[in-house]
Amino acid sequence: MVRKPLPDYYAALEIREEADEVTIKKAYRRLVLQWHPDRNPADRETAEEKIRLLNIAYETVTNPIKRETYDLQRAASSRKSKAKPRSAPRVEVPKEFMMTPLGYPECFVRSLGRRVVVHSRSDDPESNFQSFFASTKLALWWLPEVNNMCRIRKLGSKARGDKRGAAAGRAGGLNMAFDPQKAKTAGAEGSEVRMAPANKGQKADSVNFVTKASPTCEGALRFESASQRGQYLAFFPPSHLRVVPFLEEAEDRVLDFLFVDFASMFKFITLEEVLQPIFSAEEAGVWIELAKLQDDEAVKSHFKEVMGKDVWDVEDFQAYFEGHWATFEYNAEEKKARMRPKQERLAKQLRATPKAEEVVAAVAKTDESELQRLPVGALARALTALAKASSTDGEAGEATSAQIQLLAALRAVGKGEEEKCDIPAFELLHSAEKVLDLGGDNPDDTVLVQRSAAARILANKALKSASAIEGGMVEAGFTLPDVVRFLLLPGAAGRDLLLATSCVKLFEGRSIPEQREVLRTAKSRGSTNTAAAAGTALLKSLGGGGPGDHVAAPDAHVEMVAEVAECGVRLPAATALLRRMAATANPLKLAEALLALASRVGPGQAEDMTHIAESLASKGAFGNFPIKTILETVLASSKDDTLAALVVPAAAAAANVLTHWPFEEMVKLLLGLARRHALLTPEVDDSLRKAAEKCFTQEQLQLFSPNDLAGVVLATLGHGWSTLHTVSVQELLRRLPHFPAKELLMVTPLMLQAHSTELITAWPKVLAAPTASKEARSSTEPLSVDQLVQLARLFQTEATATKLLEDLSERLLPKVTELSASGRSALSAQLKSKSGLGATAKQVALQKSLAAGVIKATPDESMSGTRGAKRRPEASGPDGRLSAAPLCRGLCGVPPGSPGLLSFHHSVNRPVLLPCAPVVWVSGVK
Repeated sequence: MVRKPLPDYYAALEIREEADEVTIKKAYRRLVLQWHPDRNPADRETAEEKIRLLNIAYETVTNPIKRETYDLQRAASSRKSKAKPRSAPRVEVPKEFMMTPLGYPECFVRSLGRRVVVHSRSDDPESNFQSFFASTKLALWWLPEVNNMCRIRKLGSKARGDKRGAAAGRAGGLNMAFDPQKAKTAGAEGSEVRMAPANKGQKADSVNFVTKASPTCEGALRFESASQRGQYLAFFPPSHLRVVPFLEEAEDRVLDFLFVDFASMFKFITLEEVLQPIFSAEEAGVWIELAKLQDDEAVKSHFKEVMGKDVWDVEDFQAYFEGHWATFEYNAEEKKARMRPKQERLAKQLRATPKAEEVVAAVAKTDESELQRLPVGALARALTALAKASSTDGEAGEATSAQIQLLAALRAVGKGEEEKCDIPAFELLHSAEKVLDLGGDNPDDTVLVQRSAAARILANKALKSASAIEGGMVEAGFTLPDVVRFLLLPGAAGRDLLLATSCVKLFEGRSIPEQREVLRTAKSRGSTNTAAAAGTALLKSLGGGGPGDHVAAPDAHVEMVAEVAECGVRLPAATALLRRMAATANPLKLAEALLALASRVGPGQAEDMTHIAESLASKGAFGNFPIKTILETVLASSKDDTLAALVVPAAAAAANVLTHWPFEEMVKLLLGLARRHALLTPEVDDSLRKAAEKCFTQEQLQLFSPNDLAGVVLATLGHGWSTLHTVSVQELLRRLPHFPAKELLMVTPLMLQAHSTELITAWPKVLAAPTASKEARSSTEPLSVDQLVQLARLFQTEATATKLLEDLSERLLPKVTELSASGRSALSAQLKSKSGLGATAKQVALQKSLAAGVIKATPDESMSGTRGAKRRPEASGPDGRLSAAPLCRGLCGVPPGSPGLLSFHHSVNRPVLLPCAPVVWVSGVK
């Protein structure tokens, strides 16, 4: 650590060194009013630091002994000498004295048991005046062997066996000592000084020093080890005393020490310490007339004996109380003062942008209940100070404890009633961000959990505070980038509505990139209302402020419309704006924005969507689109009539590159186009077929997954490609009976008429396959109970399916109660018609089990134990039979209810493509 320069108190007070008392008082009054923190809200931290310096400077230059010591040290620090100290005859040193390092007039060497430290009064705020200075009382014991050899002892201290404490002229007690061996080997760091017992002649190599005159300050001494020449007693800021080798250029240590007669110790008492007992004698926080303070004997004695002057007048006291605003409050009109109660002083101290070490010390001596009564602003500033600090290893434990206590207090305050915030909302937001740094990258577990909660509380209070004032967030000093800061903090979803309603005016006049950043952040944080506010502002900016036929459509602007759509907000406005952009927009960007809207808009935007799709189709640019965009366009247009214009150009583009597509993407594409087969031109359909024939060879189909192979069977049938359909069906039959049950159920209605024998033979083996483990793919899972009933319905007219139906009834019987409503209806129909499961040996048992299940389930369905709970709707057709649409969902990428699904229609007993069929009904023959 480089030695800090001695502060210039005269410059701080803006006076000359020879300034008289009147000049000093005037300067102090003026500067206290100028730098009072309440008058500098924009730079409060600087103002509070300035006030601290002014108070110390005023206390020093108005106290004769402090000013004399300061002037002496200031003069010495201005002289630099590289000469080694010279030995000096025994100098005049008070019998009882206090040692202070040169350049640090507020610091004193202290003996705390065996430990030796260098402290100022502010370094140990828990010690009162008497206890602090009692530990500074030292003396020299001059040794007769050498004229200037001595020991530095703590007066009154006793070593083991001493009958009396150390006194002037008598050996014994505790002496300043060091480790000679460590001093030799530790280099520039030297050996730490401690107090050690030593009688006459004992431990001479570690306790004996030779005094030498300071080459820079008259009256100051240096202490060289008598046993190791060149090793000196040195002060290492902020608090260490060591024996180190002499280094001319070293700036991190102080070798010179001054001596202050202990008899003048009382002159270091501060006015605050004199006033405190007077206020403490009254009820906490009571007002006392200034005249009473001026007439108090302790006050008059302090001014006479310590200050050497008459008691201050009213203006002087007013300036003093204003300067010490954290401790005192002054009423100028009534000429009364009060000492703030402990709770209020603590709040003022923590609110006064404290240093980390001050926070740790304050928290350490404060009860948990007192911390929980502090205002939010005080807690916020205290936590901010701790977050900014980088604690040393020795302080880490205390700092962590302070963090945990303050975080717990903030959570308690956050649960209480809303109160007017005591610091600006903008600063609360800053504190919310800083508390997330508490503990650094490796925080204590408790700190890690609680700091997120603290950030949420502070952000919420910042927003509520700003929203409560007239003018809202604008008046509170927030700008649009601050909305992003709110969104990034924990708890964004909880304050979404308030933030959205409060930030509207912040969008006015802001740039498009700033508005876009708010939209993106709101989307990522799940803040839908704020995203809507950002989307509204962004669309207004992109649209040029009003309606029109066309609007400029650079890529970035079209992308922003897509982003608004992806957020699911302001969809009508986004659709209308995209229509105005369509004529000049980049085709690929236009397609991406259109697809973003397609899955979200309602019927009211059908006209705009149709216009955009037609405009995109007319550009003839699908050949340059990536596979992903072509596929998404086909799937979207397969279920949205407003996009019908895109079917042919997308299909034509896909036909040209289909051979380069992954198998899974090919199947999805062909299934989607099968639903719009009626819209395809013969040329495009033929191109697709030829491309598919190159891909769907017998060898290639052997590589397809069961899911994809089932899709090929469906797609080729939908397109009417008989050759490819036959090849795919043959590959599926080849895989029997090892084809997964759910995929096989999907294609069974389509294959039943032509391949009933193979299916009837294979199904019992498929059903007997081992149950899939949790880690296995979903395609190997067994059929559900509803699907068992569905499968039985498919084979209910097959005369050779008796064995299969008996197998199904065996599997279903223990699980009848698990059937859905539509499943029970389908089973009941078979039992009633004595077909399917109704024609098996288990018919009666199934009937009883179904009846028992209905009786048991009815109360739960009519008067559910969990009132208001919604039952999950089953996929059932108009006749109550199960739908197979969910089975196709993974292949087609479309939900049930969409037009153009492959269907197995019960009236014709064969698979057909119904362009407008609402769902896929899997039914048996009529």
